[in-house]
Amino acid sequence: MVHKRLKYDVTVVGGGTSGVAAAVAAARNGANTLLVERNQFLGGMLVSGLGILGYRDRTGKKVVGGIAQELIDKLDETDDTQGHNYCPILNSLTPVNTAMMQLRLLELCHEANVHLLLCCEVCDVHMEGGRLTQVTAFGKNHYYDIDAKIFIDATGDGELSYLAGVPMVPRQDAGELQPASLIFALSNVKREAVLEYLEQNPDEAKTPEGYEMETSPAFYRGSKGYNVLGLDCLIRTARANGDYKDIPRDRFSTITNPLPDRMTINNTRIMNFDGSDLFQLSRGIVEGYRQMGELLHFIPKYVPGYEQSQLTCVSPMLGVRESRRCIGEKTLTSKSVLEGEIPEDTVALCGYNIDIHHGRDEGSELYIVQRGYGIPYGVMVNRQVDGLIFTGRLISVDRDTYGSTRIMSTCMALGEAAGCAAVQCVSTGLSPADVDVARLRETLRSQNAILEVQHDPEDL
Repeated sequence: MVHKRLKYDVTVVGGGTSGVAAAVAAARNGANTLLVERNQFLGGMLVSGLGILGYRDRTGKKVVGGIAQELIDKLDETDDTQGHNYCPILNSLTPVNTAMMQLRLLELCHEANVHLLLCCEVCDVHMEGGRLTQVTAFGKNHYYDIDAKIFIDATGDGELSYLAGVPMVPRQDAGELQPASLIFALSNVKREAVLEYLEQNPDEAKTPEGYEMETSPAFYRGSKGYNVLGLDCLIRTARANGDYKDIPRDRFSTITNPLPDRMTINNTRIMNFDGSDLFQLSRGIVEGYRQMGELLHFIPKYVPGYEQSQLTCVSPMLGVRESRRCIGEKTLTSKSVLEGEIPEDTVALCGYNIDIHHGRDEGSELYIVQRGYGIPYGVMVNRQVDGLIFTGRLISVDRDTYGSTRIMSTCMALGEAAGCAAVQCVSTGLSPADVDVARLRETLRSQNAILEVQHDPEDL
C-alpha cells in the first residue's frame, strides 16, 4: 500500500463544527495548516439542519463571537439565517440554511488558505517520548503519514486522542450516554396552522417545570426563528391508535428554517448507543432512518399544517450527542456553570442550559443556566500527551456540564481558541499544556472572540 509523507505546522483532525474554526484560526494566524475530514463536506452538525444554539445566554447577552459570528454574518448577507432569536427553552436559537452553510464553510477555509484532505480517517499515530509527532490517515487506497508540530483533535468522538493515549473518562464513570438523533426537514409546511392549534390547545406547548416563560402563538409569530416543543397530546393519541409505536420521544420538536415553508424535525432517538463503536454507529444510522419513516407517517396524519408536507432534506450524518470525553489539566464542573463563573483563564464562553437527553428512556432533564459562563483553557490539554489539543465536545467537563457545552456555537468558540493556541505553540516551541493563556486571550480578543460578558445586577 502506498504511503505519502506530508508536513505541516498544525494538523486538525475532524472538519466538523469545532474543527473548521480551529483550522481557520490557525491558518489566519500564520500556521501552515491541514484539515483532515472523513466526509466529502465540512461542518458536521452545522449542516444537519438544526438551528444553532447558544450565541446568546438566557439574559440575551452575546457570549459567542469571532469566527462563529463571522459565519452567521456571511449567511445573513444572502438571507440564509434568521439571526439570533430569544428562545424560552433553548435561550437562543439561530436557524440557518444548511446548503448555503456548506458553501460558506468551504469559502472560509479557502480564504484562510487551509489545506484540505477529505475522505480520510486517521488510523494510527506515532509518539516520541510522550509527544504526538505524526498521524497516519487512510483514504482512496493510500496512507498519508502527516508530520505536524501541533495536532488538534476535533473528531467529536476523540478518535485521535484515544489513539494517542489521552486519558478518557472511564465508561463506568461516564454513566448513561445521551442518545443520537437523525435530523430531517420537511417542506410545504403551513406554520400558521400549528400556531392556530396551539391557540386552541395552549398546554400543547407548555414549557418544562421551572421554565415558566412565554410560549404563546403570539410569541412565535413575533420571532424570526423558534422551536416548538410539545404536542404531547397528539403523540398520546397517535400511540393509542398504533401510529407512534416505536419512537422513544415523548414530545415533538420542530425548528424553523430560513426557507418559509420548511421545518426541521428533531424527534428520532437512538437508545443505548455509543457512537465510538462502529457496530453501534451502523445500527444507529439504520434505526434513525427507520424512525424517520415512522415519523413521516405520523406527522401529516396528526400534526396541523403538515398535511401536505414533503421530505426535503436528511442530515448527511447521524447526530451523536455523547461518546468519549477527555480528561484534561482542568475539569469544568456544573457548580461553576450554574454560578456563572468566568475564570481568569477563560478562552470561550457558553450560554446554553444543561440539557441531558436520557439514553435509556424517552425523558430529558433541563436545568436553567441563568447567564453565560467561562471555559478555562486547561480543559483542552493533558500533560501526559504532548503536541495535542482536544476541542469541541471532547473537552474535560463533568457529565452535567457536558449537557451544556456540547452545542455548536460553543464548539466553534473552543475550536478558535484551540487554533490560536496551536499557533502560539508553533511560534514559541511551548507544549500545549504550557501555553501563555494571557497572551492567548489577547489574540482571541483581537479577533473578536468574546471572553467576558457584562451583566446587569438584575441578571445575577
